[in-house]
Amino acid sequence: MRTSTMGMHYSLVSQMQQRQSGMAQAQLQVSSGRRVLTPADDPVAAGRILALENQLSAWSQYGRNANAVQTRLSIGEQALADAGKLLQRVRDLTLAANSGTLDDEARRAIATEVAERGAELQAIANRRDAAGEYLFAGNSAHTQPFVRTAGGMSYAGDQATRAVQVSPTQFVNVGHSGYQVFMSVPEGNGVFTVDTGAANAGSGWIAPLSVINPAAWSGDSYTVRFVDSANYEILDSSNAQVASGAYVPGDRIEFNGVSFAIAGAPVANDTFLVSQAGRQDVFATLDALTATLRAPVDTDADRARFTTDITGALAQIDGAMNHLLNVRSEVGARLNVLDNVNASRESLELELQTAASKLRDVDMVEALSRLTLEQTALTAAQKSFAQLARLSLFDYL
Repeated sequence: MRTSTMGMHYSLVSQMQQRQSGMAQAQLQVSSGRRVLTPADDPVAAGRILALENQLSAWSQYGRNANAVQTRLSIGEQALADAGKLLQRVRDLTLAANSGTLDDEARRAIATEVAERGAELQAIANRRDAAGEYLFAGNSAHTQPFVRTAGGMSYAGDQATRAVQVSPTQFVNVGHSGYQVFMSVPEGNGVFTVDTGAANAGSGWIAPLSVINPAAWSGDSYTVRFVDSANYEILDSSNAQVASGAYVPGDRIEFNGVSFAIAGAPVANDTFLVSQAGRQDVFATLDALTATLRAPVDTDADRARFTTDITGALAQIDGAMNHLLNVRSEVGARLNVLDNVNASRESLELELQTAASKLRDVDMVEALSRLTLEQTALTAAQKSFAQLARLSLFDYL
């Protein structure tokens, strides 16, 4: 077998180019810290790395979603806490106004603060989140939800709630609609209400209500009518008598699973209206309380109406505070879900990053050793080429 000088030169140059390519590849791996620089370096590993990076990108977006929801819920929870404190202040004012030592002027002064608290509550209900969206407008996040009109507080939002995906299988609601929070508070004890007749002339007033058998309550409307100052009858909505009894001030009146007391001194034809509990917005509660505190109390009938209205307002405020507390509990539960989701996501992201690193990142010790080996091999090839390139038949003549 004969080897030409030109062929030998080509072989030596090819070997040097291979060594240079190997050294360049090792240098890139050392400088970048990565083993797989292009899919050609390891097609199988490159495909797996791409899949892992796609998963990491998706989980990163879930993390941003969760953080945004967590921020919004935290701001909403603070708004609910502020509303609860405000209602506690109104409750304290109501108890103070119920003192028999206050005159009309003192009660009107309390009414002024209650009205101011109502305006403050409206500001809380119109509070915005970090993105400038209204917290309690439902999906109408850029529409101011609560607007005062001549007829009372109007809700301009919707009753929908947005759900944001925080993991491949989990969605979390970003809040509550303002209608649910502020406009739909159960009346009275949530089952029934009792009110004094507008034409009452006596001093009878309503004591606290209670439910003794929810299954027996029909939900119909009833009228407690005093036949005289010592006897009463109870009529249903068709004016049929369902019960009657002798009146003892402060004694409980029980029928159809409900119980309440009438105190004071009713007179003949005074009436008390028993109705199915509905829903009332908290602003209407404060408006009614303000009107009660501003009304003069001159006669026994005025005092009876005032006492009944104040008792009802206290019950309604307590109901609103409990309602807000229940909503806050739901918000707290969602925040706990987000904490768990974030903890799980961070653990999974660490595992994915570790798996991608094992496939993509270079073993620095091995890469440096290979770089040294490639440098040595290139140096040897260059020296060999230099020696062999000088060989010629003329050297032997």
